[in-house]
Amino acid sequence: MNELIKVGKRRTVLISISVLLVSMHSIYLYHAVRPEIEINKLVQQVVRFGLTFGLLYAIYIGKNWAKVISIILFSIALLGVIITIATIEGAFVNKIPMLVMITVYTLAIYHFGFSKSFKAFFEFQKTKKK
Repeated sequence: MNELIKVGKRRTVLISISVLLVSMHSIYLYHAVRPEIEINKLVQQVVRFGLTFGLLYAIYIGKNWAKVISIILFSIALLGVIITIATIEGAFVNKIPMLVMITVYTLAIYHFGFSKSFKAFFEFQKTKKK
């Protein structure tokens, strides 16, 4: 495993952890401001979190379909967050989590779509199984 592959592996893990942390933070924020926990919504969010984890794992092991789907989903999420941040009123402090989402999703799209280190790691993962 050369240095470029090691960098790609490390960055893939870090980006994946960041995406999962943003997802957990979104779940927490939704329920923190509510007087009661909505069980149906919590189950839906936990299932979504599990699917996100599964998609990121599929990327890690070198599945091309997972990479394509994640880039599409992160792009849609990025567009939604940008529209939301541009249209909501309120204090700047309330927009900070959305700025973090913009940063994480932008980095994820760049890394999974254009990074040379990820491409090297991705090819290494695909050929490792053969």
